[in-house]
This record gives sequence, structure tokens and C-alpha cells, in this order.
Amino acid sequence: MNVLLLNFGYVLMLSALVMRDVLWLRMTMVVSQSVLGFYAWSLGLTNNVAWNTVFVTINVVWTIRILRERRAITLPEHLKPLYDGHFSALTRAEFLKWWKLGRRETLRDERMTTHGESPRSLYFVLEGMARVTRRGEPVVDLKAGQFVAEMSLITGRPANADVFAAGTIEVMRWDVKDLKALREKEPAMWARIQSAIGQDLVTKIQRAEVPAVSSAAVLTAAV
Repeated sequence: MNVLLLNFGYVLMLSALVMRDVLWLRMTMVVSQSVLGFYAWSLGLTNNVAWNTVFVTINVVWTIRILRERRAITLPEHLKPLYDGHFSALTRAEFLKWWKLGRRETLRDERMTTHGESPRSLYFVLEGMARVTRRGEPVVDLKAGQFVAEMSLITGRPANADVFAAGTIEVMRWDVKDLKALREKEPAMWARIQSAIGQDLVTKIQRAEVPAVSSAAVLTAAV
């Protein structure tokens, strides 16, 4: 019986290690280490019991944390269209965390990026338009639902165009230093943010199929 318990515990642990979903991994580890702890207790191995109790406790705490993060979260009505249209790669909890990291601003004919300089902020246009120019000549306009300065953020290179707010516009603005800190702290979440940014780049490239917009202009718009 003891041998069966031991083998069953290790089979569960092996199963946990090949699971892709971290929640199921944690829950399976709780069961496997509980089984191994019971096996150790049946043999009077108090040291093994103590260590398995520690492992079970850690995995129970993480299981509870993950469940809380995945629980149903209601988005404010004004954010639902943005989430569904642009940020559904993120969980709702991640989206709210990401959104709160930025700040909403009103810009009036302001410069957003400068050619040859690394942008200090990432922008997402909410209302109005941002105008991309090169050597003072208009290249393309970025409308609501598009990012500004995302290419520089991804590549780490300076902007290859100037971008201005065309009149009065509403944007969400994230400081690059905050985004870099988020990338270090939450790499999985950052990967999903990059997915949303990548979708915006795809949309810009698809615009190259429209005769009035050249491929060079679209890539320049990514600054």
C-alpha cells in the first residue's frame, strides 16, 4: 500500500510538470505533495512530512492567488469596447492593471515623438488623430484605436518620424520606464501586451494595400 502511495504521488507530480496551465499544475502539485506527505507520515518520516507540508502550503497559496486573478471581473462600460476590440489577448484583470498603469491625457497640437530620439512614452489614440510627418511633410494620420511609438518600444531604436497631435486629441499615455519595469516584473503579461501591439502593427501594414498609403508610410507610422 505504501509503495502504491509513493508511486501515485510521483506520477501526479510528473503529470503536473507537463501541464501547460499553471492553475492545474499548482492544484495537481497540492494533491501529489499531500499524497507524498501522507506516505512519509505513515512511515514516521517527520522531516519529509514537514517539507511536503511547506510545499503544499506554497502551492495552495498560489492556487488561491491564481483563482482570484481569474475570477469574473466586470469592466467599466466605457472600457468594454476597447478591451473587446484591441486588448482581448489580456485577461480582464491584466487589462485593468495595464490601463491603470497609464494615464488619460488631452493633447493640443503637441509633439508626441521626435525623429532620431527615443520616445519617453507609448500612446494609444482614443479620440482625434495623430499626424506622422517626415522632414515636415505629412506621411499618414493615425486614428482612434492605434498606437504611437510602439515600434521604438519593441525595437529599442529611436523614432524614425515626427508625430504630432492633429488639433485636440485624447490619448492614453504610458511612460516607457514603467513599461520596462512591467516587462521585468510580469513577462507573461508583457507578452500578451506585445500581442495587442503587434495586432496594431498588422493593421497598419494592411493599410499598405490601400493605394493612397504606401508601405513605407505605414511602417513609418509605427515610429
